[in-house]
Amino acid sequence: MQHIFDKQKSKEVKGLAILFLLAYHLFESADLVNSMGVNYAPFSLESFLMVTGFGNVCVSVFVFLTAYGISVGIWKQEGITIGDAYKQACRRFFRLVWQFFALYLSVNILWGVFFDYDKLYGMNKQGMFYLLTDATGFSQFFDTPTLNLTWWYMKVAYILIFLIPALAFAVRKIGNPMLMIAFLLPFAVEMDKDVQRYFFVAVFGVCAAYGKWVDKLLGIKIPCIVKWILGFGMLALSILVRQNYVVYQTYVAYVDAPIVLVIVYFACQVLGSIPVLRKVLAFIGTHSMNIYLVHTFFYMSLWRAFIYRFKYAGLIFLALLVTTLLYSVVLEFTKHKIFRRRHEIT
Repeated sequence: MQHIFDKQKSKEVKGLAILFLLAYHLFESADLVNSMGVNYAPFSLESFLMVTGFGNVCVSVFVFLTAYGISVGIWKQEGITIGDAYKQACRRFFRLVWQFFALYLSVNILWGVFFDYDKLYGMNKQGMFYLLTDATGFSQFFDTPTLNLTWWYMKVAYILIFLIPALAFAVRKIGNPMLMIAFLLPFAVEMDKDVQRYFFVAVFGVCAAYGKWVDKLLGIKIPCIVKWILGFGMLALSILVRQNYVVYQTYVAYVDAPIVLVIVYFACQVLGSIPVLRKVLAFIGTHSMNIYLVHTFFYMSLWRAFIYRFKYAGLIFLALLVTTLLYSVVLEFTKHKIFRRRHEIT
């Protein structure tokens, strides 16, 4: 049976998620907004920061989609063993390392003149080790210096690649009770803080794939206007609940899981019901990983004055989106040309 929630719809959700993230980072705090002279009319500062702060859910969305996608990919292969699944995980891991290295290389080719490598990495063998861990996305594992603090996510991405196959086989064996185990396990076993933060969302994503929850959600037949009312209503409620101080400080690791389903529904059934928006979201989603990994250079350091010069929140947001999206398009085009040329030579 073909899944309703396919790779194309997953790209739409990734597109919306990365838009959330850009808004969150651009307008993260009152101090930042005020110091950069951002015009956030017609919102009040409090409501503006509540909406942009919700963008922090982006990482949970990516974790969910990774867990969901890998699990579906495993289960559709008849007779697959856990050994086979981990062979595929190794290939997926090396592809991701290469993709990250290509982005790292592009950043340093373009902006290397602005970086003080001796100060950041140090000299001799230690400096080379620090450079290699950063260039391959392992700086968070070794607690070594990095050009970009946003690259901490590579640690989560690498761990998920090898964690999800085990979770997929566990869920296929014991089913949804795995959610209760995932809820209780962090209280019984000491976990890395990043793993603990997103462990429940990852298990939730595997269970969602196992129970076809997303397909069932998207398969509900209701009039389009009802979908819009329901979608906007659930999203507004999600923002109010998640951004509550007590919820965010204490329960966000668990609340994010069902909220991801709301975001999936909103992206696919509300925004995705408009063909142009659907294509735009999918296009942005295709480049979401590159945007995530490079956007910090634009809004925080190297292009900060340019991005915030537009003053109006909407224009600032568009400036960051367009520049990072263009960067990713050029990067992927260049990679394609290089590989095509190498293939022709060989």
